[in-house]
Amino acid sequence: MHGTLAITPLTAGPIYQFVDVLGESDETETAPRVAVQLTINLTFAEILGRLLFSSGPILMMEELDSADAEEYVRVRLWFALTDTDLIAADDFAEKAMDIYTGRRASRLLPFALRLGPIITHMFGVTTPAAPARTGA
Repeated sequence: MHGTLAITPLTAGPIYQFVDVLGESDETETAPRVAVQLTINLTFAEILGRLLFSSGPILMMEELDSADAEEYVRVRLWFALTDTDLIAADDFAEKAMDIYTGRRASRLLPFALRLGPIITHMFGVTTPAAPARTGA
């Protein structure tokens, strides 16, 4: 499962000063930065893997159960996309699907099962059926 780049070129936007690489205001960043947009095509597994295993801020179950769940997912995925290389992302996707489908035992399974429907709702991607939940 490899992420693929769209065949369209990068889009360069305006030049900004006093912002960090993520666009946040930072008076110590004096070098001009250009806003660049890139289209990346992701599968369910690639999104789930980045959300489960990328470094940086982590999602919490309480956030997934909140009214702002989609915003939490969107921000976390945005960070994960900037932070995760494609080789690691491929490994994350495989590991995430092993957990999601029950091929690998993990304490992350309930979290992954809660996250799955949010991903499919937000992004319209399809997913294999999650394992039936047994016992509570």
